[in-house]
Amino acid sequence: MRFFATVALVATQLMASSDAFAADLVLTMNSYGPVQIGMPVAQAHKLLTKLGRKNLPSPRGVAKVGCGRYQASPELTFMTEDQKIVRIETHEPNVVTPSGLRIGSSLDKVRRSLGSRIEDVQQHGSDNAADRSIVLVSGDKQFAIRVDGNQVAAGLFVGAEHAIRSAEGCS
Repeated sequence: MRFFATVALVATQLMASSDAFAADLVLTMNSYGPVQIGMPVAQAHKLLTKLGRKNLPSPRGVAKVGCGRYQASPELTFMTEDQKIVRIETHEPNVVTPSGLRIGSSLDKVRRSLGSRIEDVQQHGSDNAADRSIVLVSGDKQFAIRVDGNQVAAGLFVGAEHAIRSAEGCS
């Protein structure tokens, strides 16, 4: 009987830990889960709602022409041009890249994971030389990781190359 109780406990813990991984959202150079670069912001709002996001602000205030921003939460922002997503910025701890990088990953891990294809530059607009922007370019898409002075990933950005180069994006 004790054996079966132990097996049940271990199985429960394994299922709980796999559920934690299932809750992770994957951020690629083109997407945040089902939300894609180039997608209308209204469609992204609908997809986020289907993912179970509650109390999302309406995207109605996003500029119809030119640059705009849709802040879905304090840790998730979409930069738009003509109401289409050109950049996704997240500071959410449950977001992971295909190479396993996430908020809190060390600068060394970022460099090892992305290899020699990266640009490693001082973060635009920062007075702290330890604040880094690690940028990976592939075609017209980019992936940028902002690393703070503590040498850990503090922000993940993906999107069109022109929208990623500076932390501010468009204004």
